[in-house]
Amino acid sequence: MMHLRQPIILPANRPLTVLIQARFSSEEQRQASIDDQIASCQSFLTTCLPKGHDPSQVQFDFIREPEISGELASRPGINEVWAGIAARRWDLIIAEESSRLYRHHTKAGELFESAVDADIRIICPSDYIDTADDDWPDRLNLCQMQHARSNFYTRLRIRRAHDGLWAIGAAVGNTVIGYKRRSTVPSTEKEPARGPFYDEINEATATVIREVFERIANGEPSWAVAQWLDSIAFTKASWARQAKWTAANVNAIIRRTIFRGFETNRKKIAKRKLRTGKSEQVWNDEDKIQTRVSEHLRIVPDWLWHKANEVVDDRRVFKQPIRGAGHPLRGTTRDRKGLFSQILVCGICGAPMYSFGAKDGSYRCADSAKGKCWNRVYCMRERMQPELLATVVDAVLSLDGARAALLARVAQLHKQGGPSAAELKALEKEQRKLEAAIERLGAAIEGGEGAVASLSTRLAVREKDLAVVLSRFEELSKRAGRDEKLPGPAELLRHLESVKDGLGSNDGRAAVILRSLLDGPIRVVPFMRIDRKKVVPKLEFTLKLVGALPPAMAVALHNDGGDDGNAEAAVAAATVLRRSFCLNVFFQPQLVRHAGLILEQRRQGMMFKTIAAELGMTKFHMENAAKIVKLMEEQGLTDPYIRLTDKPDKVSKWCSRHWLKAGDRKCGGKRRKGA
Repeated sequence: MMHLRQPIILPANRPLTVLIQARFSSEEQRQASIDDQIASCQSFLTTCLPKGHDPSQVQFDFIREPEISGELASRPGINEVWAGIAARRWDLIIAEESSRLYRHHTKAGELFESAVDADIRIICPSDYIDTADDDWPDRLNLCQMQHARSNFYTRLRIRRAHDGLWAIGAAVGNTVIGYKRRSTVPSTEKEPARGPFYDEINEATATVIREVFERIANGEPSWAVAQWLDSIAFTKASWARQAKWTAANVNAIIRRTIFRGFETNRKKIAKRKLRTGKSEQVWNDEDKIQTRVSEHLRIVPDWLWHKANEVVDDRRVFKQPIRGAGHPLRGTTRDRKGLFSQILVCGICGAPMYSFGAKDGSYRCADSAKGKCWNRVYCMRERMQPELLATVVDAVLSLDGARAALLARVAQLHKQGGPSAAELKALEKEQRKLEAAIERLGAAIEGGEGAVASLSTRLAVREKDLAVVLSRFEELSKRAGRDEKLPGPAELLRHLESVKDGLGSNDGRAAVILRSLLDGPIRVVPFMRIDRKKVVPKLEFTLKLVGALPPAMAVALHNDGGDDGNAEAAVAAATVLRRSFCLNVFFQPQLVRHAGLILEQRRQGMMFKTIAAELGMTKFHMENAAKIVKLMEEQGLTDPYIRLTDKPDKVSKWCSRHWLKAGDRKCGGKRRKGA
């Protein structure tokens, strides 16, 4: 028991105000620990009061912090202690030991120093610390070092225990969806279940997991699978932040290797921030990741797992993402990806088109802003987005007119096994090629030819490629042996309508659907007016409308090359499903629009004066439009805009801000001038 060198002096005209702070860090510790700490501190204070003083003259405040780490610099309880010190609410603060306040050397020193400056005494009986003594800083430093070292060795013991569980095949970490935990020692009326605990398949949820893989492997968007999981009220993990399923949650399921009977541990590890005490998850070194084969936990076959992951990989914007400390945006907060993020690029240099401005925003070339590209055209968000989505929706709905032909072609392919048979032959050829390459690399490693590390890396890549080829071969072989149910005309129409609704939604589905329909990026190409006075932007892009079809049709038509002998039907289907566009996303002035009408009527033999009278044009307007018409007639053009491939010598006006009529803007007013 600690004996105070300096007695506790009670105020003359008021009670002694005392704060007792109690904390424990782990939910596995006893909940009664808080009450034990408070009772111990009260007993200590009672024995240390001067003789003749009634304990009722002491006014207690209590701050309880259960299940929270003392390494955190900011906690609700300790923040209240800081606020009380600043307001000088107490005369005395008692904690069982200094680690109950902080297991953070720097913050503990700051807290004690702030209390001493505010004439508040702190006593920690178990650490023999009393700020009334002159040597309290030395005692605090020694005790904080011991508490920090205790935490260090505790982490080592926990890690060693987890290594032991991993070695015997026991469960480590949280329970994954699709599995349940089995205890070694069952629970009784008096004792809870005890471990080691082992995972086993939960058939009630494993069935749903299998269907998730099948839906993704068949090309269904992740957001659609998430909606399906919500519709069947499939429960997420207990630690999930929100009950609603998202596309990211679905992709996380597809990435888990445990579903194919291969477990990994410590792919990420916790790294504590020294300043705040908080921990963040960072990628572990490859050689420190633990792996084990758990065939009894397999839910899906290898071919289905690889196929679903391949579909998710194909949807990625960055095929080889940079992870960890090498990422240029590490440590910065970022907004969610927009509709055109990473798919809208400059048609001259290929750099991404960045969005500028919160209101009346526009897209412009990233390299143009740095002076590396001469393409200075702007695409206004308020004009480009609805125009582009309307064009895509019209293209999707145009498939309604070809429903009968597409369904007939799919039925023919399923009956004759056209693309599947051709792909099976290609896979057999690729399999023989990879097996020969693996055999050569294995012989080179055994013979010590070249750098062993380099050869081993190449061998691992070839083996992974072979596993993917084998999974595809198995999938196609199973598909060829069964008759898939094809959608009818009404079901196809409903699917197209759902795609249309998704393109008009604001919950992220539009971006996913648009990426699945695009064949390559959307290129912003500059076009110069024929009189060389203005440069405007146009969008060039290609749609592969096979992505708008149900999975059963999309799989059959995706690689339709007419190998079944009906090349004419294959070409017709490809013509319907693949369309290229050159879309205007600028405001055409009346001068240009009248020029098109004038040119059409001129080809019918009408004179300028007659045309001007019919259109109600002034003489000045007619003369300006006639100049553009004559240039179009001389060069044999039907469009008054010419595509630019090289930097023009002189441009009177870049179409950087499109002119809008008065009243188009929310505030009305005059037309906006060009920037």
